Amino acid sequence: MQRRLIFILFFLSVFFEIAFCQNNSLGISQDEYAGRGQNLLSSLDSGSVVVMRSGDFKMRSNDVEYRYRQESNFLYLTGWRSPNRYIILSSHSFVVDEKNVNSILFTSSKEESTNTQVMPNEILMNINRFQEIFKSVLKDAKTLYISAPDLPFVNDWLNDKKIFLDKNAKKELEQKYPGLKVKNALPLFGKFREIKSEAELRLMRKSIELTWNGLKRAMINCQPGRWEYELQADIEYEMMRGGADFPSWTPIVGSGENSLILHYDDNRRQTKEGDLVVLDVGAEYDGYACDITRTIPVSGKFTKAQTEVYDVVLRAQEEVIKIVKPGITMKDMDAKAKEIITQAGYGKYIRHGVTHPVGIDVHDIWASDTIRAGMVMTVEPGIYIPADADSIALDFRGFGIRIEDDVLVTASGCEVMTKNVQKEIAEIEALMK
Repeated sequence: MQRRLIFILFFLSVFFEIAFCQNNSLGISQDEYAGRGQNLLSSLDSGSVVVMRSGDFKMRSNDVEYRYRQESNFLYLTGWRSPNRYIILSSHSFVVDEKNVNSILFTSSKEESTNTQVMPNEILMNINRFQEIFKSVLKDAKTLYISAPDLPFVNDWLNDKKIFLDKNAKKELEQKYPGLKVKNALPLFGKFREIKSEAELRLMRKSIELTWNGLKRAMINCQPGRWEYELQADIEYEMMRGGADFPSWTPIVGSGENSLILHYDDNRRQTKEGDLVVLDVGAEYDGYACDITRTIPVSGKFTKAQTEVYDVVLRAQEEVIKIVKPGITMKDMDAKAKEIITQAGYGKYIRHGVTHPVGIDVHDIWASDTIRAGMVMTVEPGIYIPADADSIALDFRGFGIRIEDDVLVTASGCEVMTKNVQKEIAEIEALMK
């Protein structure tokens, strides 16, 4: 009776997890997940095996965990949101329990079930059988690709430790299986993940909508004396109220001198009259991120010096957006931003590149530096003038300005996905009145 109950509970958990993916009107369909698995299998050379591990719980302290977030490649391939799962995929079919399979999803359940399929020619199996099957599959393998939160990753059956981390795994496996090459699986995913499907774009547009709601609330409520963490709370409130999973990263709310810090996330300073605030934020919605930055004046109105620098950053961004199309490179985008900012006399105050891909990860993976249609890229020039920059007038010192939008590369140019997120000086000042 107890075993039967465990099986029923396990089956229901599988059913509802898959049903979530299928029934979420904005989400990724089961057919799309199956296609991703097929694409990965088709890309493998003969004799290749891929081993993947779901993400771990991250510990905040002692026995307190951070909220769980799935490992990105595992999420991309399966849509499964739970920990303690593992996958073996093979370019060639192999026999398990008298069945020809190309992939196996292992779970930590005490029962096995074959009632669901998340990839072509796949079966579901208990994690206790991983060692047995892993060893069997490796006998005919030429290349082992490993994808996991912590690399290298294999079940350390060599020492019977029954753990999935072994720093010497690559060396030991290649010694035990002469001719076997152990490689990182990450490059396999870049060419697939960099091109976004219509379903992925719908999720990213929803992420943008929720992020703009948060930015708008923060802009309206911003005034001298408010704390950075209060603006962060405004942003996160609207994200979560709209159904976001969580922020894609800790929101950057950098006021005054903190606007000069690129990845500032302490958010503990009280804002002052005359400050600028850099708001670099993005919601994660159903596994997908966006990345938006706006710079606003705490007082509700830009000073003359701030306006001059802001206009240069905005013009640089607009000029970069004009050149975005298939075939250009990220270096081309960087060069255009640098050209505009340098011509305006602020070249020495550039601190970062102007673009990166966005997707499941806010800094998403890609296959090459060349832009392709279907990619989503940021365009984010910035100027950062430190307080001790004595070669420039005093009222130009001690602040940073960054403007960031997300663009979808089309066949002939690009679409600014974040076009509704206001960034013109007049728009920002009107909103903050």
